Amino acid sequence: MKEIKFIKNERTLEILGAIAKLGFILFLGVAAPNAAGHIIKLLGWVPDNKNKYRTGRVLSSLENKKFIRFWAKNGKGKLELTKEGKIYLAGLEVKKIKLPTKTNWGGLWRIVTFDIPEKFKINRKRFARALVFAGMYNLEKSIFIYPHECKEQVFKMAKLFEIEKYIKYIVAKSIEPDFKVKVNFPYTKSKK
Repeated sequence: MKEIKFIKNERTLEILGAIAKLGFILFLGVAAPNAAGHIIKLLGWVPDNKNKYRTGRVLSSLENKKFIRFWAKNGKGKLELTKEGKIYLAGLEVKKIKLPTKTNWGGLWRIVTFDIPEKFKINRKRFARALVFAGMYNLEKSIFIYPHECKEQVFKMAKLFEIEKYIKYIVAKSIEPDFKVKVNFPYTKSKK
């Protein structure tokens, strides 16, 4: 069962990614099923009934969730990503970002903090969730800690959610008191 979900998410990710890169997709005919054929060709998939069916289901699901929008005018269709779709795509993309994991610690803490405006509330919540999912420890509401260099990955996540200008990345020698942090990263405990 897990494999089917993975395939669906990969297909969804590829479709949303293609739409995001192009901005929109034009196709002939006003019905959404025609879009499946165009997307299959665009992504270089085998144009068989199985792929058309799966792609059509993904498109239908994305449209029902309001992640994509179909437009029809003069016998031509247009498919584009909505604002919600862009946020959803960022959420899928961010899951692929992995923070470095090592068993030896260099003695420095990486602290990510942010003050994201209320108008980006959804992006802020998803970014915070992504940091925890990636392995960071949530010390306070908008303060996250990690024991290894992860600046590139953090800013890549922030860019996906379009909030990178609100993020601060700090490198510190110590955090006091640090017992909560060291419980989450046991290999950082000093040897006495």
